[in-house]
Amino acid sequence: MLEYAAGLLEWIPIWPLSSGHLAGLPGIYLVREGLEPKAAISALVTSSLLTFLLRGWLRYVDPPVGGLIVAGLSFIGLLAVIFLKWGLLAVDEGRQPDSMDGFVSGFAQGMSSLGFGGSGLSMALLTSSGVSVKGAVSISSIASIPPVVAQLALDPPSPVWIIVLLEGAVAVFFLTRVRMRPSNFGFTLSLALMANLYQIRSIGEHLKHYQSLGEEISSFVRKYGAPGLFAAMVLQAVISPIPADAILVAAGALGMDPIEVGIYGGMGIAVGSVINYFIARAVGKRILEYYIREDLLRRVYFWFDRWGGWLVFITRLIPFLPLDITSYVAGAVGMNFIVFFLANVLAIVPRATFFGLVGARLAQGDWTLLAASLIMLLVGAYIFSRQVIRGGRSSDGDGGSTEGSHY
Repeated sequence: MLEYAAGLLEWIPIWPLSSGHLAGLPGIYLVREGLEPKAAISALVTSSLLTFLLRGWLRYVDPPVGGLIVAGLSFIGLLAVIFLKWGLLAVDEGRQPDSMDGFVSGFAQGMSSLGFGGSGLSMALLTSSGVSVKGAVSISSIASIPPVVAQLALDPPSPVWIIVLLEGAVAVFFLTRVRMRPSNFGFTLSLALMANLYQIRSIGEHLKHYQSLGEEISSFVRKYGAPGLFAAMVLQAVISPIPADAILVAAGALGMDPIEVGIYGGMGIAVGSVINYFIARAVGKRILEYYIREDLLRRVYFWFDRWGGWLVFITRLIPFLPLDITSYVAGAVGMNFIVFFLANVLAIVPRATFFGLVGARLAQGDWTLLAASLIMLLVGAYIFSRQVIRGGRSSDGDGGSTEGSHY
């Protein structure tokens, strides 16, 4: 029965149905009301690139992962509303979308090629940052064109598509008559989309798929040795859902020398991190400077310029912490590339060597090293959190005089 409701699910995506993309098209008629051309171009280009990459080239469709992405981006939408209410964002309530908003909408629509999300997610992100509801409908509809083209090219047509278009027209009719403030509407829609957290259950149902993917990577490393590990780590850093640490452990368990795992695996991660760094540097910095208030952004740059190298080094060195996030943040804030690369390599090679050693020990049935590292990580996290809490209380007691001395 859900296929008959696909047009509504495109605007409130709480179930994976890619056929709903057609329902995003009816809102294009709103473009006649004066949409910024740069916004439309930005939305089309971004959505086209991601759609081609995911559906056309990689043929990667994974609704559970898409559902988790929807939930994660919806949480960002909730945070954007809070920051907007607190006056921390450098944007106005009720504004018309521009090129940066087109990029955000295109990103949301392009990622929906995974099999989840669409115009509803795009609207949630845009209105949460103050874009008018009508403007969000129009730019989201434009950004839906590339997924629609992919659907027409790859999926067989169905009579149900007529119902989907009609449902989309009804949804647009009611959305354009919403009288809520954009931020309030965005908060409500983002909160509804957070229901996609139920997709965590679907991850369990797809464990066999992810295990088979991991086995394919392991066989690739077994076949090609060190060069295969290097290539696997580069791909993992950019597109693979398999954690980097799991591949390194597998390489050590397959009999590869831990030093080789450290050198080849670490350098593969480093190359992948450079790619992520420059992706974030190309678009992330503009996003930060567009949305974040100038005085707050200066403070972020100041502290990252001062401690950025150590931050990258420490987060890379600590086992089990996500690697890709640090690369994206470093690129977005415009961290010096040489400092980023050196801190990255100096930490990632020892980390990769450690996991290669863990894999070798696990292959012998020895879990001691893995258990000890987990205990050390938990103890370190506890001590760090206590210091942060204590430091925060001390700062409150000082009345913020230290902060004021910098500016």
